[in-house]
Amino acid sequence: MTDPTIPPSAPPATAPFASGPTPAPPPAAPGWGTSATAIHGIQQIPKPMLVSLSPSGFGTIAIDLRSQEYVWQHRLAEFPPLPDNVVIGTYPIEGDAPGLAGERLGLGPLLWMIGLHAFGSERASWLRHGDKYRLKWWPDFDLLPSTPEQVHVVKTSVKSLMTVEKLAQVAKLPLEQVQPVINALSLMNALRRVEGKGGSPVLPPMANVIAAQPDRVRGRHVRRGG
Repeated sequence: MTDPTIPPSAPPATAPFASGPTPAPPPAAPGWGTSATAIHGIQQIPKPMLVSLSPSGFGTIAIDLRSQEYVWQHRLAEFPPLPDNVVIGTYPIEGDAPGLAGERLGLGPLLWMIGLHAFGSERASWLRHGDKYRLKWWPDFDLLPSTPEQVHVVKTSVKSLMTVEKLAQVAKLPLEQVQPVINALSLMNALRRVEGKGGSPVLPPMANVIAAQPDRVRGRHVRRGG
């Protein structure tokens, strides 16, 4: 498929995007925190949009949340845990417009990596103290780079609704190891979340960041009582 002519306000011709006007991107910031918050906010708004993330020195990651796919010139094994900055772009499109050009990969593993590294050992910006979590569907660990401890956290999160602190206690792991996994699973939309009493307010989506809510997130659903 040949990409249409890309106007000056759209991504550069070398980027794997269809055409479309572009609002000014949010300011660049160190690390993945702003990107994770942006993606989470974008997922809440049902308007078709392509997203670009440009970590310094690693080209552009093109994301289509409609199809839950991304295109990147680098392998996921080259993912930079703490880039100097990440420039974010959003590109409005029509709902049936062509999406990404190039080799498309499933988005889950990329969101996993972003979520793990976005906030260090701190809670993700959209999560609230006292909330309880339980796994909704089982991630494909054949595709996700992970440690045995991270897999153990995911397995433990199947058992029941738990706060992060309780999950760390049941998993017998430090909270600093558990919280990044919860951040990543939440960004992947793999968690059921029940708000805790007296929790801090939910953060609204980032200003000037809009895109599509996917119809579903790929993954194997967890059986109840498992």
